[in-house]
Amino acid sequence: MKMLIIAAVAVSTLASAAQAASTTNLQYLQAARCRGLAASEGLGKLDTAAIDGFLRTEGSARDLAVRTSAINKMTSALNEANKADGAKKEKLLSERESQCGEWLAGGK
Repeated sequence: MKMLIIAAVAVSTLASAAQAASTTNLQYLQAARCRGLAASEGLGKLDTAAIDGFLRTEGSARDLAVRTSAINKMTSALNEANKADGAKKEKLLSERESQCGEWLAGGK
């Protein structure tokens, strides 16, 4: 009986981990960059609740190095967007619109 319970818990844990990590680390980092662009006052701040939830859920299955890199990408994108003007601003707005739409809706 005890072995059956242990096996059930192990299977449940593995299934949860597989479901939580439904995106690759690269996709997770791309979503983090989108979060930074969405939070920028310089580009026009957007609602980030959906992407915040996505990053929180997906982050629980990531290594510390990946989570740290995601924080760095968010900060870098936010700073880049807040300082952008002219053509650079247009490029970042285009990136946010074309590549970040699904992330901002809560994930792919």
